[in-house]
Amino acid sequence: MIKKLGIAVLGLCFVFYLLFFVKRNVENDYSLKLNSDTPFFQVKSQLKEEGIITNSYIFDIVNIFYQVEDVPAGHYKIKKSMTTLDILRKLKNGNQDPLRWTISTATFVEEIAGKASQKFAFDSMSFLLQLYDSSSMRSLGYTRETALTLFLPNTYEFYWNTNPRAVLDRMHNEVDKFWTAERKAQAAKIKLSPIQVYTLASLVQKEYTRKDERSKIASVLLNRLNIYMPLQVDATCKYATGDFAAKRVNYYHTQCNSPYNTYKVQGLPPGPICMPELSTIDAVLNPELTDYLYYCADPSLNGYHIFSKTLAEHQSVASTYHTKMNEMKIR
Repeated sequence: MIKKLGIAVLGLCFVFYLLFFVKRNVENDYSLKLNSDTPFFQVKSQLKEEGIITNSYIFDIVNIFYQVEDVPAGHYKIKKSMTTLDILRKLKNGNQDPLRWTISTATFVEEIAGKASQKFAFDSMSFLLQLYDSSSMRSLGYTRETALTLFLPNTYEFYWNTNPRAVLDRMHNEVDKFWTAERKAQAAKIKLSPIQVYTLASLVQKEYTRKDERSKIASVLLNRLNIYMPLQVDATCKYATGDFAAKRVNYYHTQCNSPYNTYKVQGLPPGPICMPELSTIDAVLNPELTDYLYYCADPSLNGYHIFSKTLAEHQSVASTYHTKMNEMKIR
């Protein structure tokens, strides 16, 4: 009797050891992704087949006490440093590991959809269908043309199985947080809505090389808007024609028929031509106070621009610049 009791105690100690001390049952770190609630035995089989766990019997023994039946849908990181109990606790309680999604740059929302499909459980088409659904966008205050303004460059945490609408709702909340009362007041001061500020910032983003010029370029464009003068931003012509690789804007670009061609259409384009940096948006909200109506790339090609108040001054600089470009055979 005493001998049997001793064996039982040793057995319990062994199980205790397996539960709390053994960390060698995980061969490699692994990301487990489940599209739907999955029976534990299937999850265990998957981990075994993928060569992640070295001994599935340990899982069976520990699970006698922990009793995991179904694992909730989600994304779970299995690490070599985890004990069997750690893994079972995570799976039973559905303790997902969030993913980090960085949005840094984009010209079209289709690019964002493609990047999202690489991170989330849904595909890019599901994301675009939700994004382009007119009633859905109207409920958030966006149109197809301004859909890009729903996204701000930053790093966000989500769960892998978050659905497209929930992602868009989160993005809308992030936009609301960005547009503080102070920023809205600054936008009102320059007579633009937040979406218009974003759109103007996208033009500035494509026009500058040196960051310290952003607020001055913004000043020029705002001065033009205030006197109903066409913006004549070269980057909008490239966007309108899809000729993004063009090194110089010519007659073909400036004469294309498009609401995005600011050489032919007065005012802002119907939506942004890229995703601007947050600091570029703030540069638009805090423009320099100038009388400039023109700017042209410095003919010395140092990355800066030369700003002018009159057309005659601007044409003189532009002539020198074009001569320089011709000499370099840049077409």
